Order: sequence, then C-alpha cells, then structure tokens
Amino acid sequence: MTIKLDSNFMLLGDRDITGIELDRPSVTLAELLDELSGRSTNTVQFFSAGTNALQEGWELEVNGRAFADLADGLGTLLQDGDRVAITLVLLGGG
Repeated sequence: MTIKLDSNFMLLGDRDITGIELDRPSVTLAELLDELSGRSTNTVQFFSAGTNALQEGWELEVNGRAFADLADGLGTLLQDGDRVAITLVLLGGG
C-alpha cells in the first residue's frame, strides 16, 4: 500500500518524501508515524515519552480531516492512497 505524505519539514531527516510504500493492506496512523520515525536519520519524536499519545507541537490531517476530528485518533486505519499531512508547529517566543 502507498500512503501519500505532505509535511513542512524533511520527513526522513536528510531528505523529503511524498509517499511511503508499506507491505501491508492497512496501517494505523500511529503505526505510520512509528514507521516514519524509524526510517528518519534524525530522532523524530511523534509520541510523548513512554506513551502512544501524540506529542505537543504536531498537527496531523488524514485526507483533509484534522486529527481532532478523527474518531479513532492515532488508531485511525489508513488505506492505500490515503493522504496524511504532518506539520511541525513552530512556537514563537518573546
């Protein structure tokens, strides 16, 4: 299956990708994030330490639907051709 990806940073640390091929018929959003984290050359932390909860500073969309609107959250099942947007939210200081 192929998941299309959009992001505002280089997903794999040293290079950007616009999609990922996975050897399974479906995958959860959490599993996708874990796969991306494992393939990255940088330490990308999507989850809070010791949990399966999305860390602050990330915004996600699946097929244009905001993460907050996904009934199953990180357990949302993704199918072939789905589009996931991953945005790193940069907080300003003063």
